[in-house]
Amino acid sequence: MKMSTRQITLVGILGAITIALGFMPVGGFIPVPTPAGSATTMHIPAILAGIFEGPVAGGIVGAIFGAFSFWRAQTDVNPISKLMFTNPVIAFVPRILIGVVSHYVYSLAKGKKGQIALMCVTGIALGHTGYWAFEDKSQWVRWSTAILLGVLSVALIAFINKKSSVPGPALAAVAGSLTNTIGVMGLSVVFMYLPIEAAAAVGVMHGIPEALVAMILTDLIYRGTKSVRER
Repeated sequence: MKMSTRQITLVGILGAITIALGFMPVGGFIPVPTPAGSATTMHIPAILAGIFEGPVAGGIVGAIFGAFSFWRAQTDVNPISKLMFTNPVIAFVPRILIGVVSHYVYSLAKGKKGQIALMCVTGIALGHTGYWAFEDKSQWVRWSTAILLGVLSVALIAFINKKSSVPGPALAAVAGSLTNTIGVMGLSVVFMYLPIEAAAAVGVMHGIPEALVAMILTDLIYRGTKSVRER
């Protein structure tokens, strides 16, 4: 697929922002005491690229994020994080999918049926993650957590749809962020770097704050650049 000059320019700008975030002491990667080693805001440029210029642009910016993660992992002092992100499948695949998923969710969110489908998928995904995050607890605690996270995610999407005249960007940001979190943690379980309960716990601790930050910033940037994009 041939990219336009505008797409190439935007990919270059957002790719450069991704790299700049990665080199900031606290910005792209925020150190936290979990097996993953850090939370991130580096997925936001990939989300924006997917929304503004489509899945190819989003995938390329996501690949830049993945490349930076792979490079950074070579000297990572956290042994689990190093093991995870020196695996190119974990470093690249979820990050490439961030922009791709964001684009299609943005398109889907324009219709009521699409919004309902997003509520269902997000509620099930977060509920399932919450259930496995407390494998050592009683079934009552596990199911209560699953239902609570599922209901909260559906309520959040419903709130966005009601309050925002253009809910697509915010919903796309949540979906793109969760794609990164669930993709990385899920593949870490597949490759047996983390037990499923640890991956689910990290997914909840990282995924919800990262999704909220991405949602707020993406919506603000989308609104702030509206006049420029419409020229």
